[in-house]
Amino acid sequence: RAAMQGHVDSRCNLGMYEADRGNLDRAVRHWMISAKMGHWNSIGVIRDSFMRGFATKEQYAEALRGYQDSIEEMKSHDRDEAKRMGL
Repeated sequence: RAAMQGHVDSRCNLGMYEADRGNLDRAVRHWMISAKMGHWNSIGVIRDSFMRGFATKEQYAEALRGYQDSIEEMKSHDRDEAKRMGL
């Protein structure tokens, strides 16, 4: 339920659950969603899946683009300034 409500770690874990049961297509879809929500570990899992032939090059590229877009959306001048000031 948490995964469907946007909890990124739960979405990644749901992918692991599906992979453990042999539902690799479903697993990759869950990891794609969590990667696009900014979950770094999902990128690694998709990369590994691509290297093993369970995910396509296009899926890996789409996950990377989605991850990068998510990170860009989270950037803000105020956050960067607070980080610079050590807050």
